[in-house]
Amino acid sequence: MIQKKLNVMGMVNDNEFEYKKVYTKEQRLEKYEKVIKHTGEERILVVLERHRKAKIQKQNDKLSQFQLFAINKNKTLVELMQYVKQNAGIDVSTSIFLYCNNQLLMMKSDISVGTLYETYQNKEDNHLYLKYADFETFG
Repeated sequence: MIQKKLNVMGMVNDNEFEYKKVYTKEQRLEKYEKVIKHTGEERILVVLERHRKAKIQKQNDKLSQFQLFAINKNKTLVELMQYVKQNAGIDVSTSIFLYCNNQLLMMKSDISVGTLYETYQNKEDNHLYLKYADFETFG
C-alpha cells in the first residue's frame, strides 16, 4: 500500500491551516483551477504552514503565515524538502521535518510528490497541506 511505502510515522496535534480560514472553499478551488489551466495536470498546489509548536525562525519575517506554491508531481520528497526551505525562508542548513495529515513524512528518495498527493490530497479543494517543524512532535 502507498501509505506503507511512504514510511509515515508519528502523530502530532496540529492539522488546522490558516490558509483555509483566509480563503473560502470556492476561492481555493478557483486557485487550483488556475494552476491546472496554466500548467496542466503535471503540477499540484501545496499549502505550507509552520507547525504551531515549531521553534524554527524564518529568515524573512515578512513572509505570510502560509505559503502557496505549485510543484511538479515528478519531484522527489527530497526535492520537495529543498523547495519548502526555499519558500518558507528557512536556512538550507537547518534540519526540518514535514507533516501531512498529522503524520511525520519520512524522506525517501524514490517517492514522488505525485504519490504523496494521490495519498494525502484534500478532496475538498485538491490542495496538498503540509506543516513543517524543526523537531519531531509525537503525541
